[in-house]
Amino acid sequence: MKNLMQSLKMQFRVPIAVFFSLVFPIIMMIIMIISYGNFPIGHGLHFIDKYFLVSTSIGLLPLALISFPIWISESIESKVFERLQYLGVNVRKIVFSDLVSYLILAMLSILLNIVIARLFFNLSIPTLGYLLTFLIQIIYCVLVLFLLGLLLALIVANTRILMPLGMIVMFLAYMFIGVFIRFDELPKKIISVSNRLPVKYMTNDFFNIWNGNELWDINFIKLNSIWAIILIVFVVIIYYTKYTKFVRR
Repeated sequence: MKNLMQSLKMQFRVPIAVFFSLVFPIIMMIIMIISYGNFPIGHGLHFIDKYFLVSTSIGLLPLALISFPIWISESIESKVFERLQYLGVNVRKIVFSDLVSYLILAMLSILLNIVIARLFFNLSIPTLGYLLTFLIQIIYCVLVLFLLGLLLALIVANTRILMPLGMIVMFLAYMFIGVFIRFDELPKKIISVSNRLPVKYMTNDFFNIWNGNELWDINFIKLNSIWAIILIVFVVIIYYTKYTKFVRR
């Protein structure tokens, strides 16, 4: 618990992580609702009931693709874990606490979007069962995004290159999931690519879970699981070919 509290304090000392994960999505939500109005979209729902999904993705992507891989890259570059292990410190506990702190920050980002949307724009809240499955599937998507961030960090392992690379991947994801324009207005070729990205389902298709039309998005679960397996394989291969020799020395 002590390590976890220290990890959380570390997270809030990084302005870029706090701003892009917690503050920026709320700013975008407020701007969009003020600009377009919280117009009805049928069945007692309003624009906010769809847009808060976009706002949530806006906060989670920089956390997984920029903040998380930069932390890994800095740890690799500074060899901090090797030094701690040499001093007899339980490195596994520290790493586990840091990973949990990122998941907690992701949950805070999700919940903050829901709370602000509810308080100021009257976001509809589903029943407990749908709300829980909604959160479970979002966290499952976030875990796979963290795997992608881990892969980027292992490949590059240089923060000067990693930050712009992460931003490029992040803005490409924004383009494919419909952050800048409505998803159904995107070109067909982009939509075709988007349908192969789990984050697209989190940003758009999870609306069916939120409004109580379906409990589990099976297409998302299958696709996300495939991505998880592929990313884990690449992470293991790169780690054992690039880093284990160095660690043994």
